[in-house]
Amino acid sequence: MPNNKREKIPEGTLCVVCGDLASGIHYSVASCNGCKTFFRRALVNKQTFTCQFTGDCVVGKSVRCVCRSCRLKKCFDMGMDPKAIQHDRDKIRYTKALKKKREEERRIKEITLKEEVGSPGSTVSDNYINTSTPSSSTMVAVEFENAGFDADLQSDVKSLIENLLALEGKVMAVRIAYRFEPHTSATSCMYNRCLFEDYTWLSQNSIPRGLPKTKSPCTLETLRSWFVRDLSLMMEWGKSLPIMERLLLNDKLALMKAFAPIFPLIQLTYYTNNHVDPMGLIAKQEPEPEEEEFPDRLDYPDGAFLEKDNHIHNTEEMCAILIDGCFKLMRKLRIKQPTLVLYKMLLFHNPDAEGLSSTGKKTIEAERMRLLAQLFFYLSSEHGKEAQLLFSNLLMMSATLNRVASFIKRVFDINHIFNRTNDLIDQLIIVGL
Repeated sequence: MPNNKREKIPEGTLCVVCGDLASGIHYSVASCNGCKTFFRRALVNKQTFTCQFTGDCVVGKSVRCVCRSCRLKKCFDMGMDPKAIQHDRDKIRYTKALKKKREEERRIKEITLKEEVGSPGSTVSDNYINTSTPSSSTMVAVEFENAGFDADLQSDVKSLIENLLALEGKVMAVRIAYRFEPHTSATSCMYNRCLFEDYTWLSQNSIPRGLPKTKSPCTLETLRSWFVRDLSLMMEWGKSLPIMERLLLNDKLALMKAFAPIFPLIQLTYYTNNHVDPMGLIAKQEPEPEEEEFPDRLDYPDGAFLEKDNHIHNTEEMCAILIDGCFKLMRKLRIKQPTLVLYKMLLFHNPDAEGLSSTGKKTIEAERMRLLAQLFFYLSSEHGKEAQLLFSNLLMMSATLNRVASFIKRVFDINHIFNRTNDLIDQLIIVGL
């Protein structure tokens, strides 16, 4: 087939690898752009992958990034031809000329950014951006001129997002099924291996339940049970992060405790059932309604919901702030899943978490600076001139999450006086370990 022609396929043809909509015949089979690019990059870069399970992972549209080893194996099994790759044409890395051009564009962008940040009308003062996590009010200097907006950073961000989306897919598959037994001890959980690496456990606890038949107002007991579920998933999610291999146990627990009031709130606001597909993995892509059309309600997978005028004791103001300051803001900004997973990583890496060792604090500070640069780079590549506004809104939303976390802590604290359950809420949010 000549290079200037593309073989046409019938409309609606699906990718033979993942089942997504195929874009054409790539490497001898009908495939989507995602699987085409994955296959090409794996071969050109001579990458090798190892399955963490039994070598027969499901490769579908919503979970194709979970196991790269099984995905590449299926590419070969379905007939993708490595000989069809045109190595001279399909270069992954930049040529010298293109790299020089990109470096020049980067310098111009950096100069523009510095002028905007330092200008009197800027929403940011001097070179500082408030990157406060829920337990921090520290102002840190972000030197974007040293961020290195080059091919290496682009590759790092793509790889990070791919891994985080695969992890997020596991979290949401288990969350929506809500079949698993929540953890009862945070310390024991940290000693045990990550359940997301147990294929049998993952498959048994991610069987979809389908949409709830009825919806009902959330009671305090229901709210508490969902917080315990989300805290259990947060710990398994946290254990899967690369930073954990470099930290002491006490530092790991310190990060978990600092992030504990926030993680369930983010999961609730972003994945509320009003705007999530039945699998719960990806926010719908159709145009969002106007802000005034957003429902004043947040949904859990079992049909329980929170409203501004809910009847849970002392939670009316909390729900109003969460709905207006987080849920509606996320919808207005059209936050997509790649941005969400990077944002959660940024909030989790909190150098001001109580109980961190001096070594752990330095490790987390360095990692957070790297994540700041990666998040800004990703937003810039996806949103152009709107990136700075989006970036600042995300950082300011952490203050809103902090405020809601204070409310929820008081609610559970009062409940703890009359109902001492010693669950993850008590261990991570109220009393401590």
